This record gives sequence, structure tokens and C-alpha cells, in this order.
Amino acid sequence: MTDDLHAVLARIDAWLEANAPADLVALNPPAAKDDIEAIADRRFPLHPDLVTWLGRHDGVTATKGHGGPGVILPAGFILSGAEGMRAGQRTMEEAIAEWVDENESEHPGLRDIYDGVYGYLFHARWVPIATDITGGKLILDHRDGDRFGNVLYGLHGGDTEGPVKVWDSLSHMFRDLLVALTEGTEIRLPGYADPVTPHLTGTGSDAFVRWESIHGRGG
Repeated sequence: MTDDLHAVLARIDAWLEANAPADLVALNPPAAKDDIEAIADRRFPLHPDLVTWLGRHDGVTATKGHGGPGVILPAGFILSGAEGMRAGQRTMEEAIAEWVDENESEHPGLRDIYDGVYGYLFHARWVPIATDITGGKLILDHRDGDRFGNVLYGLHGGDTEGPVKVWDSLSHMFRDLLVALTEGTEIRLPGYADPVTPHLTGTGSDAFVRWESIHGRGG
């Protein structure tokens, strides 16, 4: 799986270099090994796909927000770097502690509720990897078993259900991205009304990808 992901990421970079160079420039260089290891800091093992991705690009520097160069994922998701992922995981831990403190007096068994998911929004082994303009997150699931490595979508305030699985893995996500970029196919994410397809905007070194719905709205 990891070797396949190396190849997929190399092909994405090559496509961006040839067609959307502003996107490639906005992607950061590789993350430092120490920064990658600090995400979990021995709390749990990091999925190899995440290590592979961060070893190629430490997220993105999106200089024009969710609609500018570097936003290579649909729906305006900006990929976080290792430092942002670490901060997101620690925020989860803090939110769990606060939520349990507020509710445990009435329900002493809360530490086992929702299979470790608190308030529908928090789990200590969820690592947020990207954020959209509404505050929604793509999350890499690090829980044991078949869920290990799933890419989830959710974490909107006020949610009454937990995040939903979007891809089986980061490898699957980036493979879908590669196919969409090279063949113009659609990607549909939960919570968004329409599927979106990639379209190039700008020319020369300023060209980058924008995701548009079938009705012409930016994605």
C-alpha cells in the first residue's frame, strides 16, 4: 500500500507541475521526521499512509484561502501540516477531558460511551488532516481494527452523529484525486449537495485547480 501511495503522489505532483504549477508551488516540502513523530508522540502508532504523505508534503500553504492555489482536494479542504495535525489531536484530548468533566457526574460510565467517541465529535485517536471553509474536518482514524486508516468527514459543531467514512485510506483518497485530475471524473463528499469535478483556472505558472459542481458553483 505504501509503495503504491509513493507512486500515486509522484504522479499527482507530475500532473500538477504540467497543468497546475501554482498548486504544486503551494504544497509544502516534506515534514521533518521529528514533527511527524510528534503528532502521536507515542500515544498510538501513526498509519504508514500518513507518514508517507507528510514525507512528501507537509500540508499546504494556501495563500489565497480555501479557493486559491494549493487546495487540491474538493470542497475547499486545505491539507494540514504535521504541526497542525498534532494540534488537532491534542485539541481532541482536551475536548474529551472537558466533556467528561461536565457530564460524568450524571453518567459515571461515560468513559466507555460511543466506543470512545465523546459528544459525537472527539476521539483521542482521530487526527484531523484537512479543514474546509465551514470548519468541517477530514480525519484519519487511528482506532484499532478495520477502522485503522479510514478517512472520515465531520466534526461540525452541533453534530448529533459522528463523522462518516469517506475513503478506506489515504491511499484510496489520493488515488481518487489522481483519477479525477487526470480524467476529469467526479468526486462527491458527504454533506455537499453535488459532486464536483476539477477545472483549471489561470494560465502559465499561475494555473491552479478549482472544483466546480455540475451547476457551476465552486467546490
